[in-house]
Amino acid sequence: MSYLIAVATSNAKDVDLGFGAARGFHIYEVDGTDYKEKEYREFVEDENINAGVQNKSETSDTQISGCAGTQYGCGDGSQGGCGGNGGHGGCGGGDGAHKKVELISDCRSLVCKKIGFQAQKQLEKKAIAGFDVECSVDEAIVKIATYFNKIDNHISLRRG
Repeated sequence: MSYLIAVATSNAKDVDLGFGAARGFHIYEVDGTDYKEKEYREFVEDENINAGVQNKSETSDTQISGCAGTQYGCGDGSQGGCGGNGGHGGCGGGDGAHKKVELISDCRSLVCKKIGFQAQKQLEKKAIAGFDVECSVDEAIVKIATYFNKIDNHISLRRG
């Protein structure tokens, strides 16, 4: 049975963005230990304070409410923006993290360089496993897919 992994990356090669800095997520479909990129889901700001989320897949044009951009301190998390360590951990509070997590609510896990406290709590509410790592996208997905494959097939996680 396949599942989805969301990855915060600026170049589709390295996990180099924190949750708050990500303007969107590359979505990978995983089946066993095989994977392929399925789509890119991007946040699109509208004229109001609230922002929309654009799903750039070949099959969907849906929009969901998302993070409101820089007005509330979203960005790299250095000023308590979405996924940051300090402040509210979201745009205007935890609501920004909630809206961003809604974008990936169908994913089994999220891979970012850094996930803040509020974002992590929102991921837990949706039963999305959050992994904060700093490596290549390929390395992260292979390790996570191997881990989930062992869990799903009741294989011991112990080495040798």
